[in-house]
Amino acid sequence: MNIPEFPSIKSVSEKVLANIWVTISDKPLPETQAFTLDDKDFAYLLNLVQKNPGVVDTRIREYGVDFDNSIIEAFSLKVEDCFVVFVKQSAPLRSCLVHELKHILNDDYST
Repeated sequence: MNIPEFPSIKSVSEKVLANIWVTISDKPLPETQAFTLDDKDFAYLLNLVQKNPGVVDTRIREYGVDFDNSIIEAFSLKVEDCFVVFVKQSAPLRSCLVHELKHILNDDYST
C-alpha cells in the first residue's frame, strides 16, 4: 500500500500487534500494518480516506448514529489482502488496537 507522507507517522511493531491478537483470537494474525499519527495528520488522513468512493464508512452500522470525526481515535481499512490500522497518537494505543483488531477478526470489511 502506498501511504502518503505524513511527518508524524510512526509504525506500530508487528510484535505489538501479535501480542494483542493472541488475546482476542487463536487464529493466525492476518497481514496487518498499524500506524500512529498526530491529531492533525490523523484528521487529514481520515478525511482523505472517507472521500474515497471505494471506502465504506461503517460508523452508522457500528454505533447506530453518524458523528463528528473529531471523536474518532482509530480506524482501519482493508487494502487487497492487507489490513491497515491508523491510531491517533493522543489515543490509548492498546485499546484502540484491540478495537480495530476485533473488526479484522470479525471481518467487518465485507460489504
